[in-house]
Amino acid sequence: MSTVRYRKPEKRIHRGFYYLDDETVINSLSAVEAGKVDEVLARVNTAREGGLGGGVGIQALKLEGSKKNTSEFEEEMVRTRTRFSVFEIWYNNLSDNKAIGRFEGWSNDILADVQVGDTVEFNASLDLAPMQTIFRMFGWFAKQARTQGSVFAQKGEELKATKEAERIFKALVGEDENLESVVLAKPTGGIGPLVAMRLADKWMIGQLGHLAGEYTVVGQVEHILETGERYPTLRLMPAAPVTKKELDVLSEIVGGFAEPAKEFGLRVTPEDAAISGPAMWLTPIAVFR
Repeated sequence: MSTVRYRKPEKRIHRGFYYLDDETVINSLSAVEAGKVDEVLARVNTAREGGLGGGVGIQALKLEGSKKNTSEFEEEMVRTRTRFSVFEIWYNNLSDNKAIGRFEGWSNDILADVQVGDTVEFNASLDLAPMQTIFRMFGWFAKQARTQGSVFAQKGEELKATKEAERIFKALVGEDENLESVVLAKPTGGIGPLVAMRLADKWMIGQLGHLAGEYTVVGQVEHILETGERYPTLRLMPAAPVTKKELDVLSEIVGGFAEPAKEFGLRVTPEDAAISGPAMWLTPIAVFR
């Protein structure tokens, strides 16, 4: 009788990146291994000149358009190749030097030996923070409210109120390339502290709306929150230290979105304005599978 089974890969080489802050990676690697960064950039440039520059890759894709469009395409290809190549060198360099903290399981006291500044790696289920979902949905709704012909178009006082709420929304979460979204991570391996981080839109590779399930996260520890400590998921005064006044105001603002959230079938409470300890606040560098 034949045995039916799955043969696991002996190595995991491919990484399906969802998020990659390659600027941080390049800066970090340049400080300790500048030669390797130069080597990658040289290889990528050679690939551009010999492959895309020679026209083979462009013709194979049957791209049409001006030289400007072709140049923009080449630049994006070079950037894409560079960011992934440099990450592998950076990641392997840290791994070889045992400079990445990894967790064996997850428990209530798992953060006892973790220090701010540590580079860590873990597997976790990721989800947008509740208020981030409503803010994103509200941002979409506000645009629809201003658009003539939309089924959500508004007029008069109703539109005025929506625009005022949108102004507050943009002041809190930013706009365009400065947008950031707070993501909550529940590490696999047991019950323990929550992990929170901000994903910046400019480093996204996947679409935020598709964020679901388990990922590998690599990042640097920014804060360790003890029991009773709170850290805001939004900042009113990002240039100043966190104060109780800021936390109170944020809670009031977020609480004001509770009723609109119900319209979208979501639950938002004033407590969603901050992450409560015990928890770890992380500066994400890479999220992948």
